[in-house]
Amino acid sequence: MKLALQLRKSVLLISAGLMLTGCASNETAGELVATTTPISADTQKGELDRDAELLALMREVDLDPCPAEVPNPDAAIPGLPDQDFDCLGDTSVISLAQVRGMPMIVNVWASWCPPCIEELPLLAQASRDLKGRADFIGINIEDDPTKALQLMQDFDISYPSVYDRTGDTRAPLNIPGPPVTYFVSPEGVIMGRWDGSIPNDQTFDALLLQYLGIIR
Repeated sequence: MKLALQLRKSVLLISAGLMLTGCASNETAGELVATTTPISADTQKGELDRDAELLALMREVDLDPCPAEVPNPDAAIPGLPDQDFDCLGDTSVISLAQVRGMPMIVNVWASWCPPCIEELPLLAQASRDLKGRADFIGINIEDDPTKALQLMQDFDISYPSVYDRTGDTRAPLNIPGPPVTYFVSPEGVIMGRWDGSIPNDQTFDALLLQYLGIIR
């Protein structure tokens, strides 16, 4: 079983290497962007069908639960959109706009996106290194939740994702295509973003220090 998983990882990483610039447009891939424009709040509901098979897979993958919301938080400008999405880590529905208290790294990704797969080992290790100092959460966009969970299992991802079935976050977060990573303050303010796959630990650590003041 372990050999099969290793082979699957190798195939996925080889595929990822074919698209180093990301699933985003060429103009934005791998580009550092400081966010300065307020993000609109357009509330939507999650639409994940948690049937018995998906619930069983969720238990098997055993992701961390999504972070808890804060009731009536102070407005964050620019902040994450006030949209309700189902959590792939548990059975809750949350709005990331209402999460407060910890620095947060938010990664928009999909199982069909090779550059997203390429950076998963980096994010998985960073989430372990920063446990208790920063929250990691994914926005799984326009994807099959079963494939997403299986990929997270293959790469030993423990942090949760919310499920954006129809790409509702694309417009409010100005997402040309995944992957995109946002660095969010404990007050919910988006301090900056990186479009495209984060190429290495040095780049991630520089972003972490620049936008959140955290040294790994």
